Amino acid sequence: MVKGSCLCGTVAFEVDPAGVVAVVGCYCEPCRKVSGSQYGVYYQVGRGAFRWLSGEDGVAAFESTPGNLRGHCRTCGCTAPIATAYGAIRVPGGAFDEDPGVGPEVVIFERSKAGWCGLEPAVHRFEDAGPPEFWRTIFVRLFAGGSARG
Repeated sequence: MVKGSCLCGTVAFEVDPAGVVAVVGCYCEPCRKVSGSQYGVYYQVGRGAFRWLSGEDGVAAFESTPGNLRGHCRTCGCTAPIATAYGAIRVPGGAFDEDPGVGPEVVIFERSKAGWCGLEPAVHRFEDAGPPEFWRTIFVRLFAGGSARG
């Protein structure tokens, strides 16, 4: 079993990875907005492979498009698992606390991909938050009112 939770810990769950039927990356605008990223990643899990550990009653639902419910924690707002109309539990990939061992196998709504989305490596890459010297240059640009990047 692989555990997951929201940021504040109110919502907690576990998934049997054998019950993951698909992992989908979606570039549609609602998925980008709810994930705050270039695309949302959602694990489609059979109901028998999903179990709430806590906070099921702390999940609120929002219908982002007709028939498409989005779950989120009522306390911290994080995207949370939710039952779908087609019989699966949709689990946001970012909610896993542990590696489920499988990543997206399909990407949908690629035509909706925003121009800034891309898989090219970033100019600056760090294994952690990055060195203080890097962030000093960011703050200098911020407070200088400039937008020069480099």
